[in-house]
Amino acid sequence: MYHIVTGIGPEDSQVCSKVNAITELPAVSESVSVTIVHVTDEETDLLTIPTVAAAHERLTDHEIDVSLRTADGTPLNAVLSVADDEDADLICIGGRHRSPAGKMQLRSGSKAVVLNTDRPVLIAGSDEE
Repeated sequence: MYHIVTGIGPEDSQVCSKVNAITELPAVSESVSVTIVHVTDEETDLLTIPTVAAAHERLTDHEIDVSLRTADGTPLNAVLSVADDEDADLICIGGRHRSPAGKMQLRSGSKAVVLNTDRPVLIAGSDEE
């Protein structure tokens, strides 16, 4: 099974983009599992966080096996750590809507993920597109 790790924050404006990018992969419901990572220092039911619940619901609606993980630290380190722990095949992160020339530029967080992993990284477009 192809395993994807994605981070979802409490105010994540790119949830739809990340979910769409994942659900548009070929044969997604038959061969893909997703771990949603959320950084928190509190013990909480992740499905009470609206952004996490929305991502979970949309992915399960596509019959994708979804697991939830909490992590400490920065979102960057959390996603990379969980990807390593779970031997993920792909990391999915959000991008921004940019002009054609600006598409060559990444946000600092996206750039850090790409530079600090040897795993493939899927950069989802902006929800504004």
